[in-house]
Amino acid sequence: MPDPTLLRSALGLREVIEEYADETEAQCTMAQPVVDAIDATGLFRVSIPEEIGGLEADVETVAAVCEAISFADGATGWAFTQNAITGAYLSYVEPESAKPFAAVRAGAGHFAPLGVAHEEDGGYRVSGNWQFASGSGHAEFMGGAALIMRDGEIASMGDDGKLPIVGFFVPAERAVLKGNWDTMGLRGTGSFDYEIPETFVEAGATWNITMGFAPHQSGGPAYALGPQAYGSIGSCAWALGVASRAMHEIAEIAKAGRARLGSPPMKEQAEFQRDFGFHQTAIEAARIQLLAVYNDAVDLIAGGGPDDDCQTAVRRSKAHANYIVKHVAKAATVFAWEASGSAGMRNPSRLQRCFRDMQIGAGHMVFDDRFYCEAAKPALGVELSPF
Repeated sequence: MPDPTLLRSALGLREVIEEYADETEAQCTMAQPVVDAIDATGLFRVSIPEEIGGLEADVETVAAVCEAISFADGATGWAFTQNAITGAYLSYVEPESAKPFAAVRAGAGHFAPLGVAHEEDGGYRVSGNWQFASGSGHAEFMGGAALIMRDGEIASMGDDGKLPIVGFFVPAERAVLKGNWDTMGLRGTGSFDYEIPETFVEAGATWNITMGFAPHQSGGPAYALGPQAYGSIGSCAWALGVASRAMHEIAEIAKAGRARLGSPPMKEQAEFQRDFGFHQTAIEAARIQLLAVYNDAVDLIAGGGPDDDCQTAVRRSKAHANYIVKHVAKAATVFAWEASGSAGMRNPSRLQRCFRDMQIGAGHMVFDDRFYCEAAKPALGVELSPF
């Protein structure tokens, strides 16, 4: 069961999130009263390890909190979820170096290797340009990933055949936000592009992404899932929150008496009832699926399971995450919007916003059908991809 205190805090944010949802959308980043309200609850630290100053909530609680905030508004929920994921990444750096970042409000970043990190004594001199830093408008620290450079050239690949990549964190004032986030959906997420001009980062504030499922240096076994798999807990919960809100909105439209000329009210039509019940059931099943898959992986890791089994469990979680978001949550949201007719076309419409947000969120690179391929390869005797 999720932590009742933290879940109540998340549910209690709904009124202020909804009140400022239009402002969040209009300014393309989370409205300041919403930032302040979330900060007051401490929930920005929901995924940060306890030993460095965070709440270190379990899988159920992280999922429930992210879903509750996302139900209130998809863009706010996405930005919050990405802030929470960035906080979890602090588990991979040295605890003493992580504590100053854990003590401030929230972090953001993009952890694809779009920069360079020149090795120097005691750390790296990093620089580069990154995109899609959701939640960066209110972040107080920023992260990124970079190719390790030695003597002016990309460092040699490791024995595992992977590129030498380092993740890092810097105070937000060292990053230059470009203010260029203007999209169809998820408009209020503040997912700005940003540059980090050349700056020195101590080795303690970095971690080696080349090591696959990154070994965590603080926190419990959930962090051993690795950054991408751990992050998908919140991202899946975001999708279920948006889909649940879309279903709520179409139910309200149906109860208000929506009907086409010459047809019975939509709520009395067997086809609509069947489809509504199907998607409602699918969301409920996906919520159970999310907790089961990730808890199974965490339990296996916590129990000291063989490395191959742990890695298989992590690959399995990625395939399930893709299914939950793209084939359950997205389908339910599209159903709700299509059933709404003109009620979903006209502004203002929370249902239309759910539809737009889902179209953008479900297209994120962490949701990819190739994860089905990776899940299938062991059974087919095919060699796995290096990433």
